[in-house]
Amino acid sequence: MKKKIITNAALKINPEFIEEVLPIAIETKAHILLEEGCENFVLMRKTEEPNTIVIFAIYTSKETYDWHLEQDYVKRFLAFLNGKLDAPPEVTYLEEM
Repeated sequence: MKKKIITNAALKINPEFIEEVLPIAIETKAHILLEEGCENFVLMRKTEEPNTIVIFAIYTSKETYDWHLEQDYVKRFLAFLNGKLDAPPEVTYLEEM
């Protein structure tokens, strides 16, 4: 059985860019949810830090996760974030128990 890739990423957006970033993040999410290897993709904001976007995602395998990272809409979103973050993204890899 292939091991799932589970990620939890926190993106601390500079407050002056948050309203610009949110619609692009939501648009990118719509594309990601159509990916065959994506089991779950949840886009959230921290209640106490509304400029921090949290993304929880589950991919069926490393291959589907790697494929996801190569998609144009993912690359565009990551490039769009350039200069708009207050800190480097915090990505945590998790495993199911």
